[in-house]
Amino acid sequence: MKLVKSLVLVVAAGLIIAACGGTSTPSDVVQKVLKAQTSLDFGTVKKHVVKDLVPQIEEAEKAFETPEVKEAMERLKAAADQVKYDVVKEEIDGDNAKVTVKITALGQEQEQELIIPLVKEDGAWKVSKLD
Repeated sequence: MKLVKSLVLVVAAGLIIAACGGTSTPSDVVQKVLKAQTSLDFGTVKKHVVKDLVPQIEEAEKAFETPEVKEAMERLKAAADQVKYDVVKEEIDGDNAKVTVKITALGQEQEQELIIPLVKEDGAWKVSKLD
């Protein structure tokens, strides 16, 4: 009986950690933000940036509410599947991190590298600057 209780507690703890998302690495956070940006998922972007950036994201979100912009962005959203993000390097220094990402548009030879800074805020990695 004791073994069953212990097993139930271990499974419950695992489910709680999974439901909360566990701990994400800086690279995980950057990939989530980049994917959310290209698909115009402002809610996800706001979850993974520092609090100071949230008003900026909300302002951008409002700009996308006009019918003309929505239509144009839907076309761009469809093209987002053609963009590939590869983490090249992750550097962590205490509560600060930098993630270098290589961005490639499929079918094109051009590549771009971005260095995205993160900080720990409320115990979680958050993007601290968006370009």
